[in-house]
Amino acid sequence: MTLGRDRTPPSVVLVGAHGHGRGHLEHLAARTADGRVRLAGVADVRPLDEQQQALAGDSVFDTDAARVIAEVRPAIVVISTPMHTHSSLARLAFEAGAHVLLEKPPTPTMAEFDALLAAQQAAGVACQIGFQAFGSGAYAELANLVSTGALGEVRRIGLTGAWTRAASYYARAAWAGRRSLDGVPVMDGALTNPFAHGVAMALRLDGSGGAEPVSRVEVDTYRAYPIEADDTASVRITTARGTTVTAAVTLCAETSREPIVEVVGSAGKAELWYTEDRLRTAGGERRFDRVDLLDNLLDHLADGVPLVAPLAETRSFMQVVEAIRVGPAATEIEARFQRQDGDRRIVPGVDDVVRQAVDAGALFSELPVAWATGKPFRWTESGSEGANDE
Repeated sequence: MTLGRDRTPPSVVLVGAHGHGRGHLEHLAARTADGRVRLAGVADVRPLDEQQQALAGDSVFDTDAARVIAEVRPAIVVISTPMHTHSSLARLAFEAGAHVLLEKPPTPTMAEFDALLAAQQAAGVACQIGFQAFGSGAYAELANLVSTGALGEVRRIGLTGAWTRAASYYARAAWAGRRSLDGVPVMDGALTNPFAHGVAMALRLDGSGGAEPVSRVEVDTYRAYPIEADDTASVRITTARGTTVTAAVTLCAETSREPIVEVVGSAGKAELWYTEDRLRTAGGERRFDRVDLLDNLLDHLADGVPLVAPLAETRSFMQVVEAIRVGPAATEIEARFQRQDGDRRIVPGVDDVVRQAVDAGALFSELPVAWATGKPFRWTESGSEGANDE
């Protein structure tokens, strides 16, 4: 299905209107007012409040997404639901012939990802993944610097992330902070959800995506909060081209700072604050505009403009998700290495540890850090191992 500029606005169904989905609802209501789309249906397991009802207007509402999609037969389905429901809902949309904007991460397992990609290709529809930062002009400029050799030979790529989260962050939903829920994989950890944008971006900068997945992933995960998944984690990835990508993140920082993706080459270094669309190079610092993912999907369907975050190009990110999933549960950070600040848990010194890990291309357990007592886990698509012996 393609869309022409001379046609009526394409119909859209939103699945998931609470939480992050509320932002999608507001955006779709604005695009409906602009005449770019027509919000024709909303599905959510919970009723809409008065504000949401006003935004939804006269669109069809039901607690069952299948019923809404069957009644509306939309051109596009936007899915903003818990990650462990992504695969089934997206496939439902594909079967109805709809194009999809699917929130990240695409799925919690590699098997589901491969099945979802096959279903999309069989349906002949488009699927955009909600990695908003890929629409940033700052990312596009950094990708250009890498691909043209302006930074020289890429020596390493890193992601540093130091945010704070309160206990309420993990109390907001039954799936929050879980590796699985009722036997179904969820994988709501620091690397796979809040810092997923940075991980995916770091990999794609080196050309790792659908055609060139990564060759090895080494995982070292921890938790200060009483959760199943990680809130503090490091991962070292060897890309298909042999480049080392190191990500070190925490949600237990002393001081919250915006995450940075950095590329270090033989001829220079570039730093991207991807949440702020801000890029720093030897030539100075600039802020850039960002392309909206829904608008990009609409332009793709109407004029063939390339998608900024197609499903197929997120396979390398899914390899990292899979490595964390099949690896051991996060190692608990002992209470003596934490302090309580209201309803926040803080790991003193972790801000510096995150920086040190990326600078050294090291996992937390390879640094002289008292709380980092875990055993790194090595994963490849051909098999996995326990602690590193090299």
